[in-house]
Amino acid sequence: MNQAQQAFVELARHPDEGIDLAAGALAVSGLFQRELAQGDALAELDALASEVRGRIPDDADLFDRVRALNAVLFEELGFAGNQEDFYDPRNSFLDQVLARRLGIPITLAVVYIEVAARIGLPAFGVGFPAHFLVRIGRGDTALMLDVYAGGVALPESELDQRLADLYGAGTLSIRSHPALLRPATKREILVRMLRNLIGIYRDRNEPINRLEALTAALTLAPDLPDELRERGLLYRDLEYVPAALGDLRRFVEVSDDAEQIAAVSKLIDELGGQDGGVRLH
Repeated sequence: MNQAQQAFVELARHPDEGIDLAAGALAVSGLFQRELAQGDALAELDALASEVRGRIPDDADLFDRVRALNAVLFEELGFAGNQEDFYDPRNSFLDQVLARRLGIPITLAVVYIEVAARIGLPAFGVGFPAHFLVRIGRGDTALMLDVYAGGVALPESELDQRLADLYGAGTLSIRSHPALLRPATKREILVRMLRNLIGIYRDRNEPINRLEALTAALTLAPDLPDELRERGLLYRDLEYVPAALGDLRRFVEVSDDAEQIAAVSKLIDELGGQDGGVRLH
């Protein structure tokens, strides 16, 4: 286990309230960038907060602070969604997002949440279906922001329309499913970041990076069924049979997908006589 992997294991041992979100996001970056200087990225977040703080009047309310934060990040510094190359892995690395000012919804949200925290603005990530959002405040007066679109505030009607576009008209609504706007835990945010990377490295046919991302996700949440199955199949493809069997057997224990359980159980039987598989180096 290298130093970056060991640091990630140590981070995962903390309860959610003990996880520093920025440090966690940088720990994800460090798994794929061996020379990452975390201190530089953290200093950049502090500098951004200092710049925003200087624009906020003493009598500012929540909306004034949101306007100041949006003005600095999006209007002046040009943080934006990378629409030309959404699946560039650098969009998922917090240090690269800070340096390039380009990202995807979840990493731009992490930047926003971390800068907001430094200026005393209550901001939370929301794992909205298909598009990560930022929630400012709690209760009925909370704002829902799309930071991928420059921090625009989304009314309930727009959120309902996005749900209709995904699932069909009348299937889901914010009123009927308010948990859709529940603040995500830090662990959930990091797992979602890693899931993006898993998909990217799968599509790019980079099995070792994909394995790194899968292992990190399962370090944070050991019983994720989809990740257990995918890592087990990847281990099988890499001819590491003992590890494949371990993941696939655990998948059968925790999954509730009968069809997949049947297919994986058959594969387990096929692999059962191959426990002397090759170990990765």
